[in-house]
Amino acid sequence: MVRANRYFQDVWDTLKSTVVGMRITGKYLLRKPITVQYPDERLPIPDRYRGIHYLEQEKCIDCLACARACPIDCIEMDAIRHGKELEWVSFTLDYQKCMFCELCVYPCPKDCIHMGTEFALVVEDRSELKFDLLSFQGMSPDARVRKREAEEKKKVKDAEKAAKAAEKAATENGDGAKS
Repeated sequence: MVRANRYFQDVWDTLKSTVVGMRITGKYLLRKPITVQYPDERLPIPDRYRGIHYLEQEKCIDCLACARACPIDCIEMDAIRHGKELEWVSFTLDYQKCMFCELCVYPCPKDCIHMGTEFALVVEDRSELKFDLLSFQGMSPDARVRKREAEEKKKVKDAEKAAKAAEKAATENGDGAKS
């Protein structure tokens, strides 16, 4: 008799736990699925998400504030100044080191480096995680035109100075010959 009571108690406990589990499953059974087909669809990303950096290269003045603020030195910048114009050589960010702390964004005086919403850093080789953030190498087309114009003005001024110096030398030689 004791064995029969124990058997029925076990059957009752099994049915009870099955009904509780099926109740939880039943709640989700009739709901709309929330599966996202990742590469084709994406969930909305919050505004303050810290993803892959992007650089507004035209605004950047190569002040190195972002590189100095980076606690792990993953930002490397190199540019050549031509007066007020910059000729970019490189602006790389090493995502093997980067901890996405956003400390490089705040000290920028021109607000030209930002944290983006892109998050896919899928590569086959870790050496590919060193990204060049420049949208163009060298100088922008507008900066090239301004630099060319400045160089032409400088050549004209130098030619004028040379002409004046030659005229002055000729005048001095002419005055010296009269004496």
